[in-house]
Amino acid sequence: MNSRLLCSQRGATLVESLVAVVMFALTARATGILLSQQFRMQVTNFTTTTAIALASKEIEDLRALDYPNVASRSSTVTAGAVTYNIQTTVVADSPKANLKSITASVRWTEPSGPKAYSLYAIYTDVTR
Repeated sequence: MNSRLLCSQRGATLVESLVAVVMFALTARATGILLSQQFRMQVTNFTTTTAIALASKEIEDLRALDYPNVASRSSTVTAGAVTYNIQTTVVADSPKANLKSITASVRWTEPSGPKAYSLYAIYTDVTR
């Protein structure tokens, strides 16, 4: 009678349990890696978007000045825990006479290393 009870009882064996635990561990590890990469990309996207906005704002600020007052300058902006260095270079008579080429470069450092973004524009003196 004892052998009948043992045969009729079904359950997970030790091997099946170990396979299930290993599969769960592999899935949890893959999910952890995916989430950490997603977090890093989110930080990178946020800091890059901020840098693009700062470069655009710098170009627009120079655009608001009178043409003779448009000159090279630099500044530092802190947004969150990141410090952005903005370097604006103005070259007169480039690419032609009575034009100014403007490059706004933004540099910052992330956990993955230093990053940079540059925005380029050409302005002319418009008189009415």
